[in-house]
Amino acid sequence: MILTKMIRNSVFLAGGFLLAGCAATTSNLKPAEHLVAQNFHGQVHVSKVFPGPIQNLTGIVVETDQHQQGILWMLADKYLLLGPVVNDQQQNITAQYADQYLPHPPKVAAEKIAPAALTAPGFTIGHAGPLMVVFMDPNCIFCHLLWEALQQPVAEGKLRVKVIPVGFLKPSSPAKAATILAAKNPAAAWANNEKGFNVHTEEGSTQVLSHIPEKDQAAIKANTQLLHKTGETATPALLYCIKTPKGLEMQMKHGIDVKRTPEFVQKLDGSVSAQGCIPNA
Repeated sequence: MILTKMIRNSVFLAGGFLLAGCAATTSNLKPAEHLVAQNFHGQVHVSKVFPGPIQNLTGIVVETDQHQQGILWMLADKYLLLGPVVNDQQQNITAQYADQYLPHPPKVAAEKIAPAALTAPGFTIGHAGPLMVVFMDPNCIFCHLLWEALQQPVAEGKLRVKVIPVGFLKPSSPAKAATILAAKNPAAAWANNEKGFNVHTEEGSTQVLSHIPEKDQAAIKANTQLLHKTGETATPALLYCIKTPKGLEMQMKHGIDVKRTPEFVQKLDGSVSAQGCIPNA
């Protein structure tokens, strides 16, 4: 799933109404193209439409200029639902249809992602503890919640975090990420983005530069492409080391239960490196 996690506002469908939907036809295509063009200003394009789980709900496969694909929903040919469709059983209908309609890029082993991740443009916070790498989008609500949850363990020296800024969730994401990267102190710029984060609109507070250096725009594009290589363009994406019966193991996961962040941090053991996991000193 790529754009399925692009905008996180949940749209609920009652389970009792999960009826066979009317087949999407070419008549649904033009209204879908119109709604997507209006909301994404030409940066996202419609690839196809398909019948949704209920009548008058049409699925839309969309693609960005960076060839990232995802699923949006159109209601009654008039309304665009900017978020995953979830029923009253907490089943993510969008995810189910993504398995059917979206390509699944092969996942690359965490150890193979690590060398590029450690040299990717970004910044590191923390002075002690295991090093973890996290891909974050400045408009990602779950990245925002994770950032807040990580501040205490980072301040206590229990964890270091390298943040790799990416931009794909919203049209403003690439420019905001590049603006942060272009700052004299990207860590401080990112902290300001999170400090003013609007949880209702799911927008970081960064004011985009009128002229963003090309090298920073290119860096964000490369960072986002690296995230795509992990097998899922979704944030936050975490690269970390834990102890297993076989020893230290590097793992990659997309998304995290923020409420369990303290428990997750306690399980970290060793730092991510280009050569594998480095044991704690």
